[in-house]
Amino acid sequence: MKKMTETDVLRAMNDLPEEWLEKCYETRLVSATEESVEKIGTDTRTVRFGIFGKNAVKWAVAATLALLLCGGGVAYAAKLGILQFTKVEDKENHGFSLTTETERITAEELTGDIHEVEDFLRDYMAQEDYRQEFPSWLKRFETVEEARDYIGYAGMKETKVPGTVEEVNVRVIGDTDGNLGEVSLFVRAKAGDISMNETSAVFTEESPILIQGTGIRHTHEVLEGVKLEPDYRSEEYITGSGKTAVLVYEEYEEVVSGNCWLVGALVDGAVYYELSILYYPQDLERAEELMYEWCEQF
Repeated sequence: MKKMTETDVLRAMNDLPEEWLEKCYETRLVSATEESVEKIGTDTRTVRFGIFGKNAVKWAVAATLALLLCGGGVAYAAKLGILQFTKVEDKENHGFSLTTETERITAEELTGDIHEVEDFLRDYMAQEDYRQEFPSWLKRFETVEEARDYIGYAGMKETKVPGTVEEVNVRVIGDTDGNLGEVSLFVRAKAGDISMNETSAVFTEESPILIQGTGIRHTHEVLEGVKLEPDYRSEEYITGSGKTAVLVYEEYEEVVSGNCWLVGALVDGAVYYELSILYYPQDLERAEELMYEWCEQF
């Protein structure tokens, strides 16, 4: 039997069935809920486990050679507005977490039509067979501007992802009474062979979300199978306006033919912002340019 290289593994993962990928990868903020089933619009149909569609899930899985779980349980307390980088190394996983805690806003500060979601959240919690600890809702928009207007938070910057926008979603996680809790805007974009996901998120006083942030986790079993083990390093980037962003690099001792991650995050006011970039190793310089361009908007 032919031995599989890391390139073979990447190609194989990119051809995995969609229903498997949906259970392998979830991109989200760290939440008190480990599993969720998203709802779309005010419809009660169950949709994808993750936020983005099949193609977005595929490139995320292929990039990391394994199951990626963004978020997950975090044992330590995050500091208000300060991003804390921690490497993850336990019996099953290898990766990193980048967490913080943001200021909470009142739901009244959200002036868009997003309050219509409250009725859906309450109806969902009233169902006898609901499957989530907290109700969540997801809706796709045609443009980023339309999504921002729907949220209506004055403190959310009109950032632009440095690439061609491919998908825009707004997600709401409510509390057990159906109040708006976490409100997140997700933008997926591409610049040539480089893929990006941007997150802009606010948390209300009723939010069940304890800690905000991101992370990547590889299973040791898969890493051993491809004989690759990434390391992670973080560094601060100070913008021209004096804002501090934390950048996390995924690095390998040997050259890999697959993709790598560059994740940047910062807190501005009460909003958590994040840009995750997926790139080929030879495109590192370009990925950094895109990250710096994004950071300089703050």
